[in-house]
Amino acid sequence: MKRSTDRILTTHVGSLIRPPALREFLAAKEAEKPFDQAAYAKCLKDCVAEVVRKQAEIGIDVISDGEFGKAISWAQYALFRLGGFQRRPFAGGNPFTRGVDRTRFAEFYAELDARDKVETVMDSLVVAPITYTGAAELQQDIDNFKDALRSVDVAEAFLPVAAPTSVIPDRKNEYYKSDDDLQQAIAEAMHTEYKMIIDAGLLAQLDDARAAVSYDRMVPPKTLEEYRGWLARQVEIINHAIKGLPREKIRYHVQADIAFDCLPISVNVLDIPIP
Repeated sequence: MKRSTDRILTTHVGSLIRPPALREFLAAKEAEKPFDQAAYAKCLKDCVAEVVRKQAEIGIDVISDGEFGKAISWAQYALFRLGGFQRRPFAGGNPFTRGVDRTRFAEFYAELDARDKVETVMDSLVVAPITYTGAAELQQDIDNFKDALRSVDVAEAFLPVAAPTSVIPDRKNEYYKSDDDLQQAIAEAMHTEYKMIIDAGLLAQLDDARAAVSYDRMVPPKTLEEYRGWLARQVEIINHAIKGLPREKIRYHVQADIAFDCLPISVNVLDIPIP
């Protein structure tokens, strides 16, 4: 990973707005509806080439593919790359509409949900051993990105991927003896994804909103000490997932709040001092 030795290198968190034509294909893929695979492959390749060109054009030094190859979301995309999951309609309320922000800013979220649908509308249940099945899809992302990089001059390039804690949040376990066993299995499966990216000469960015946003779902009723104990275990699981991989090829991205940049609002409301 290159450092800002002579000047400050510019980068971003990874995800960029998908073009409308690409979103149509991704919506069909998410809904498991039929679509033209060849047309999708061409659209995806062209869109990645364009977003790479634009990032380089405006002067970003360390760029991504915009996460254009992922259906559903930055975390739920793993449903297309991991075996062992089954999707079913929610048995109760949608856990993705839970949290302190949604309670405190109910009017904002009502407006947001009316405009942009809640992405996750089904339960994801583990019903069999977790395996990595996404090599072909990931290789497509790698190939598209590297092909596009040949036409630009940038300092470095990264692919964002979900950290083990954030892989398919609110998943439900119907197979493993414990949630810890499940997390270990996810970490071992995602190791394949991280390694493929690094072996391709790219940086792997581990996105981990769940590590931070879980606080307002756990406390109360749990205590801050219990949250910290849970978080320490997540760090151990991440280290297990990246065992043997070169640390200088890994970025770790923690979102303090996944609610569409509400952090400045949240910290002020909670009376947390801002430096």
